[in-house]
Amino acid sequence: MTFYSLYLYSLTLFVVNNKGLFDPNNTLHQYNTRTNKNLHLPSIHLMKYAKGPYVNGIKVFNHLPHTIKTLEHSPVKFKNALKNFFHQHPFYSIKEYFNQGNPTWGSLGQRDLLF
Repeated sequence: MTFYSLYLYSLTLFVVNNKGLFDPNNTLHQYNTRTNKNLHLPSIHLMKYAKGPYVNGIKVFNHLPHTIKTLEHSPVKFKNALKNFFHQHPFYSIKEYFNQGNPTWGSLGQRDLLF
């Protein structure tokens, strides 16, 4: 696993292991949107906060393929699927992860706040 893939892996595990710290979009409104299962990205006022693990963890988690996100309630299966994903898709930069052209991945705003 590359250094960046390992970083993305650890950020994702941080989010899944601390799920109580994050609000899904469907708790903010009752509309059935395609991103209602994603985590809500809070308003960001400080770059120090924007570059921290809380905000970046949300962005990385929201950008995961839907098939992996659905396994979050089964820790062993989620870890294995996530590890296999990063082994099959070695990323050599954070931008490469977010610019990946896979149509099953969601899109995120404010991507350039990472690093």
